[in-house]
Amino acid sequence: MDSSQLAAISPSAAAPVVPSSSPAATPSSSASVLQWPQPTDVGHALFNPNNAHLQPPSSAEATTTSAAAIVSLSHTHQVISLKLTNTNNLYWRMQMKPYLLGQGVFGFVDGSNSCPSPHILVADDVSLQVSQHFLHWKQQDQLIRSALLSSLSMKVLHLVVDFPTICSVWHTLEQALTSTSNSRIMQLHGSLQDLRQGDESVTQFMQKAKALFDELAAAGRPISLADFNLYVFHGLREEFKDLVTSLVTRADPLPYAD
Repeated sequence: MDSSQLAAISPSAAAPVVPSSSPAATPSSSASVLQWPQPTDVGHALFNPNNAHLQPPSSAEATTTSAAAIVSLSHTHQVISLKLTNTNNLYWRMQMKPYLLGQGVFGFVDGSNSCPSPHILVADDVSLQVSQHFLHWKQQDQLIRSALLSSLSMKVLHLVVDFPTICSVWHTLEQALTSTSNSRIMQLHGSLQDLRQGDESVTQFMQKAKALFDELAAAGRPISLADFNLYVFHGLREEFKDLVTSLVTRADPLPYAD
């Protein structure tokens, strides 16, 4: 084997290895390789026009994502202890409304979270498809409606048989029972005016007066503490006349705890 043949198979004749410091390994030659940002650079990457694939989701995608968070309200019967009747609307609302507010779904009830369009345009701007946002809205609305209907007695359930959404059910109940509530408020005022201690102890008498006072407040028709004092003083037995005289001269109304 001559020297030319030996040179052909010699290691020195193989393709040269490019060292790591060679220009071939510089950033400019590897620009086509996707460079994922480090965690500390995510904020910069999201707003970098060269990283369009990392942009935040569109508003439509965000809406669909948020709409997917369905509140089941499966424990309503454990929280709402009253069944709505013709006479306890004030107390029922005092339980139901805070519960729905706390679950974050009262917008469905008062109409502020209105029903979205059932269809949306697809990419060709001609064809229609069912909106996922609408389907999620409908599902949540019916879950709230079901929870509320389960808290109605048979005496009022017939009032909302034909109403398909929770908003229509809520407003129908309000309209149907408002006159009943007004009548109840008049009865409460009459009960305060006719309040008498009789054979009851002072503690029993005060508890009865306080219950009327609280129910008026729950109905949105509170009376002042000074007026409450007058109703109570007027209803006490004659043996407390001297005490009442001294209390009436106080500059400030007497709190219930006193």
